[in-house]
Amino acid sequence: MQVPNCKETCILAYKNKDRFITWLVEILGPVLMGSKPAELLSFSKYEKDKFKKIQDIERHIGKCKRIEYKLFRYKNDSIKILFYNPRALDRSLKEYRNMKFLKSLGYPKEYDLDEYIQFIVNKMVDGIIPHEIGVFLGYPLKDIIGFIGHPSLKLTKIRGWRVYGDPRLSDKRLHEFLEAKSKIKRMLMLKRPEEILISM
Repeated sequence: MQVPNCKETCILAYKNKDRFITWLVEILGPVLMGSKPAELLSFSKYEKDKFKKIQDIERHIGKCKRIEYKLFRYKNDSIKILFYNPRALDRSLKEYRNMKFLKSLGYPKEYDLDEYIQFIVNKMVDGIIPHEIGVFLGYPLKDIIGFIGHPSLKLTKIRGWRVYGDPRLSDKRLHEFLEAKSKIKRMLMLKRPEEILISM
């Protein structure tokens, strides 16, 4: 019988102990890597160990320089958390077409990242997940407009999200998300999730 070396044993112990944080880091991989601007996660009121998980998020994500988050109640039934990479989100929201689209929906004329984040959070607190959340999550604007019902954009396929019109940009974006997630998975085989968060 082969006895695992200390490094293997320690990593296994960490994985068992930090299962939730490991899962979280994997889910947030594209946000950590900057390929995805944001991610929205939800914890229902029936979620087991919900408050412990939120404490873990506050403790560990607070150490990461690349991710910030907004925590809020949704319809008094759940807690939602919008995790975001400030640099990547700022870049996405500032894209001309995205900015024009958001302003047409009532977002402030003078752009400010924090104000735009708070604007969409306020909508969600009122019990609405607005269509423009797709802009914050990094989906191509054509797919968001197509989902809303633009007549010139037909549903092409469903892969990761509903893709409308020419799928090439959507495929490229999804590939970037999946590549980032794969990279984080490889890192998690060698490092504790806390170490990854601190190092990024």
